[in-house]
Amino acid sequence: MGLFGKLFKPFQPLTMEDAEFGRLTFMPIKENPAKSYWEAEYVFPPTGAVVSAGLQGTEEGPLPAAREFYRKMEARFADTMKAVTPSLEREFQEWLRRPLSENPWDDLVLSGFGVDDPTADPLAWDVMFETTGDKWLAFTVPFIGDAVQTVVVDT
Repeated sequence: MGLFGKLFKPFQPLTMEDAEFGRLTFMPIKENPAKSYWEAEYVFPPTGAVVSAGLQGTEEGPLPAAREFYRKMEARFADTMKAVTPSLEREFQEWLRRPLSENPWDDLVLSGFGVDDPTADPLAWDVMFETTGDKWLAFTVPFIGDAVQTVVVDT
């Protein structure tokens, strides 16, 4: 490492390579270290889409509970889609004035998942989709446990 590399190293974010999630970047929350997390973009196996993930953790790495949350998302993704489809259909009709396609992947791409505290009970988490057409919208579908909450739409 050269002189400039050594000088700027303290200002560069902490990163690591992870076998499951690829390149991770640590996002420290100095005011509340328990809320610190690792950002990742990885291929979500059920869809093959590159999705964003925030894994709660410390400088040493993501917490085991955060890893487990994302593993469970893979296993239950079909159930998650069944749960969110009615809400997505309503939002599509309201915002785009047309129905969601029978194959939702014609209209949407999976963008990511979020969970603030993977150890909470009930678990508060969300799944986000973006539209693929001319008008960009993001639909974040929050859950408490298995119950879908009100969709948040970003334009």
